[in-house]
This record gives sequence, C-alpha cells and structure tokens, in this order.
Amino acid sequence: MASLLAASAFVGLTSAADLDAPYVMRDSAGNLEAWTVEQTPEGPRKRIRPLKPNAKLVVPAVGEVPAFGFKLRPPAATAPDTLTTVKAPPIFVVADTHGEYEILAAMLMKHGIVDAKLHWNFERGHLVILGDAVDRGDNQTEILWLIYALEAEAARAGGSVQFLLGNHETMLMRGDLRYLHPKYKQITTSLGVASYSRLLAANTVLGQWLRSRPTVLRIDNLLFLHGGISRDLVARGFALPEINGTVRAVLNDGAYVNDVARERADFLFGESGPLWYRGYFPRDGAPATTTDEDVDLALKRFSVERILVGHTNVPTVTPLYGGKVIAVQVYPHREAGNTIFEALLFREGAWLRARADGGTEPLLP
Repeated sequence: MASLLAASAFVGLTSAADLDAPYVMRDSAGNLEAWTVEQTPEGPRKRIRPLKPNAKLVVPAVGEVPAFGFKLRPPAATAPDTLTTVKAPPIFVVADTHGEYEILAAMLMKHGIVDAKLHWNFERGHLVILGDAVDRGDNQTEILWLIYALEAEAARAGGSVQFLLGNHETMLMRGDLRYLHPKYKQITTSLGVASYSRLLAANTVLGQWLRSRPTVLRIDNLLFLHGGISRDLVARGFALPEINGTVRAVLNDGAYVNDVARERADFLFGESGPLWYRGYFPRDGAPATTTDEDVDLALKRFSVERILVGHTNVPTVTPLYGGKVIAVQVYPHREAGNTIFEALLFREGAWLRARADGGTEPLLP
C-alpha cells in the first residue's frame, strides 16, 4: 500500500478504501469526471472528482500487484485493421483473462513484458490480447486500465499493445450482464446508474477506447481474433474493414442504415461470426465442424499463414490443423496452490508455449 500512498503526483484520485479502479465519465458539457466508490463506515459512497483532459490517475494495488499510474489521453483513434512490422519482432499473445488481474499481471511480469512496477518492458515487441478481459472475475477494470496504460508506453518504445474485442466486451457494452461478477452489481448501485453498461458507454474514456479496437487484426502473415473464421464468413467475402467497421457501428449506436447492414451485423455477432465461432473444436462429443479445407480457404482469403484464437478453453496452448490454427485460451485460475494459465510467445522465428512460472517450451517444430 505504500506505493499507492506515495503516488502524490497523481492528485489523490484513489484511496486505500476504494472498491474499484476509477471510471472516467464525460458529463453533458463534455467535461471529464472520475467516479469511484469509497468504502466508509456508513457503507459504499460515490465520489466524483473533476479531471483535466490530461489528468493522471492511479489504479490501486490489488493483492501483491502494485498500484500503477497513467495519464489520460485524447479520444482513441480507430485502430488499424492490419499491422506490418519490421524484422519480425517478438509477439506475446494472451487470451480470455476474465477479470483475473493478479494472474495476468504475474504472467506479464514473469515473462518480462512489464517490469515489477507494471511498466512496459517488451521494447519493440507486440502484446496482443485476444479479448474477454471482462466478466466472471472481480478485477476487470484494473485489467482494462493496465492495457490502456501499456498501450501508450509500448508505442513510445517502438512496440505495441493490440487489444481485440471478445464477445464478452461486446456483451457488456450492449447491456448483456449475465456473466458480470457480483462485485460490479454493487458498483453499479453505488454509482447510481441503471446498468453497468453505462460505465462503459461511448462517452466514457474506457468505453470510447474499447469501441476503437478491432475485432480481427492481421499482423504480417498472422490473423488474430477472439473466436474464429468460419467457412460462412469466408463465403460472404467480408474484408477486415467491413468486419471491424460493422462491429464498431453496432457498438456505437446500434443503428442500421439498411437491411443489408442489419443482416451483416446479425451475422457478425452470431455463432458463425468472429466473436463467437467455435468450429475449430470438438463439442459435446462431436468432432470439430471446421475442415482443413475450410481453414485453408480462410488463410487464403486473408493472406495469412496462421490464425490465432481464444474464446474456447483448452488445457494447454494447442496447435490445430497442423499448426495453421493456434488455440491460446487456457482459463486463468488457481488449483491446489498452483496457477493455471498460459500464453503464446513468438520469438526469433520460434513458437513457444509460455507458462505461468515464467518458463517456455517449444510449441511447433
């Protein structure tokens, strides 16, 4: 807690009694406010603090994870659909952290993506998060702010942080709260809003930032997304700008300019769309529905050599279809005193399984 109390440069926007990280809202005049919930002897109490556009905030310590500070930035620009790198920098891929902030932070520290104070330490490398940072766990706000903060630090170092939307981010932004941790229902009540989705609305800093992120991203010859690419998606011929632009349009206002746009949106948010597709995996005793030919068609359609996905839980980071698809989602949890979590590391031409203890092992020959 000393690290939090010493952060006097961050204008006291948090306290040891805060029950959650700040939510940064814009009022009707466009002014920024930090909303927090403070625990008092009389019970939880809402606090509102006015902020300048470039204000610095602190996210309080959680368990053994230290507090960290960051600076608010202007509204995020629309993220690119493709990224071309120079000299094949290392890539660290994480999927489906679901509010398990302490497990995520430990993984990033043990693999040198961040230092002991949660600052960027991956130089010109790229950190890719395949969505579903929210729901189920009780520290989702801390994860979102950490990614937001690291995005700016990575850019200054010549690297990048790429956060992709998962189905759970889109669910929260659209008001589907069925998987929301009970803690956030208390936060919703204490902050006096009708729905938690109001705290991630388009006129909030995190909400606007999330709506600027892609659903599918190509980095060099790799395709990253949360769910998967179905044969139906390939057959429809959607390009990356259409996919990402349609998802953003729905999240921003939900309006459809015509029936064609509505049908496209319904498909992209459906079971065969990139947020929800599970066809790479056996289900309910039945084999995977995606064939090798389907995968090859997807690779050809998007001009890539591999597809990296989260969404569907696997016991260990697993290459599928001869390594043309890599399943990254190992659900983060603790079991018999051990941390269960894995990530994927591409370094110097090698694909490695990244373990929770900081070690690695070869994934592909």
